[in-house]
Amino acid sequence: MTRTKPTGRTTICGTLLAIGVGLIVTSASSNPGREGGVFRIAGAPDAIDPAITLDAGDALSASCVQLMNYPDKSVPEGTRVVPEAAAGYPRVSPNGRTYTFTIRGGFRFSTGEEVTAASFAHEINRMLSPVMNSPWVQYVQDIVGADAVRNGTATAASGVVVRGNKLIIRLTHPARDFPARTAFFGFCAVPADLPISAEGVDTLPGAGPYTVAEFVPSQKLVLTRNPFYRGSRPHHVDEIDYASAPDPVRAVESGAADYAELASPVDVVGLDPKYRSQLHSVPGIGVQYVILNSAQPLFKDNAPLRQAVNFALDRPALRQARGGALTGSLTDQYLPPSMPGFVDAHIYPLHHPDLKRAKALARGHTRSGRAMLYVRDAPIDIVQAQIIQRDLKPIGIHVVIKKLPGPALFQLLFTPGSHYDLSVFGFSPDYWDPYAVLNVLFDGRMIGTPYSSDLGYFDSPKYNTLLDADSRLTGSARYRAYGELDADLVRNAAPMVAYESDSALSFVSKRLGCIVLNPYLDLASACLR
Repeated sequence: MTRTKPTGRTTICGTLLAIGVGLIVTSASSNPGREGGVFRIAGAPDAIDPAITLDAGDALSASCVQLMNYPDKSVPEGTRVVPEAAAGYPRVSPNGRTYTFTIRGGFRFSTGEEVTAASFAHEINRMLSPVMNSPWVQYVQDIVGADAVRNGTATAASGVVVRGNKLIIRLTHPARDFPARTAFFGFCAVPADLPISAEGVDTLPGAGPYTVAEFVPSQKLVLTRNPFYRGSRPHHVDEIDYASAPDPVRAVESGAADYAELASPVDVVGLDPKYRSQLHSVPGIGVQYVILNSAQPLFKDNAPLRQAVNFALDRPALRQARGGALTGSLTDQYLPPSMPGFVDAHIYPLHHPDLKRAKALARGHTRSGRAMLYVRDAPIDIVQAQIIQRDLKPIGIHVVIKKLPGPALFQLLFTPGSHYDLSVFGFSPDYWDPYAVLNVLFDGRMIGTPYSSDLGYFDSPKYNTLLDADSRLTGSARYRAYGELDADLVRNAAPMVAYESDSALSFVSKRLGCIVLNPYLDLASACLR
């Protein structure tokens, strides 16, 4: 499965069916609307607890208050992290290991309870609790004392300290992406007595513009205005209702819903032309890659061959197997174009292979001349595997395709030492910071840890040092350095082949106004005509 919104989970490419629809996709727009009314969403999340949910991020974005957050603006402005409950950017110790947030007053939960530093400390400890088994523990596991909470010898991390309106977080190592992490919904402010349970809570007082009024897992979620909200975020509608919908697209077409977030272009197959103006597309945060396993003999210490593969592969054909232009835009870089810091460097050919360059680079570097390509046993993956097999033959690489069930392939890719040379996968980071892509995918020191999705097992002391140095920077210097490093990695190390930057697709009703896409519909900004 390939996720198309920030979740930070590496997922196996291949859930989409090849489609040939000529849809006209509109860009973001802002239409006048009225105040009030009920905004209806097709589909309901499985869970709403920020420590465990995988699919309620949009609902939590409307009901949560974060230390740092994203503006209610369309991309790219909406991807720049800014303070929310924090009075400003955190104070960072000289060694980069201690972050001090000052919590400003004025935020209250829908119960009237004030949001304090303890509201954030409790949620961090909930994520660490072994009872919750949170999928987001990877983003708090480097806090001092996290291991003690994880193994059950403590209930709170010693590195999370509350002193009045100060939240002090001490890390085991410098991590300059930490402020950006806190904009992720897992860091949502919660009441200091919110229960810790494996199933998560079904009642969640919100401190943002909206709050959870009713929730039935996978069936129904109702958000209503938080009567105590005095912040600056928009909140036009009176109520946001989620309801289960077997076919979200048809629900919007029929008028039963106002919004359907589309996980893939396959969701819009057969869309009647009269609804095409209601389909909105902006650059997403996910990128599709071909893995080159740098730990195996074929590609290990063999940058020329990795570069040759980048020149040899037919990117339009790989994208077409997933559905064509509707799925996303062609790319040759690891950062998505929507990510702060991205600079289009034009390194490899996007519209057709360059076999002349590929053959020249591969000459003398093909080693065994044999590559094992492991893919999921699904139509799209198989088509992509055949494209890769075809494209690498002219440069002297005989590709052997091995098909596996999805879970087996997933386990194989995440097992260091597995004997594969190539695979295909898609990756979406959890938050808008280049660290969450480049460090997570290419810092070899993370291999084998929960922080890593380095499935090509690329481990270069040179690039590890550069990644570490860039992670220490802040502001525009940080984005500029990461943009340069992205191009450097792609051009000179070529640890993977990027071929497509995913699109974020939103399908809305004609009565929806105030459309802000970031990259999916910003629920707090939505209004009705």
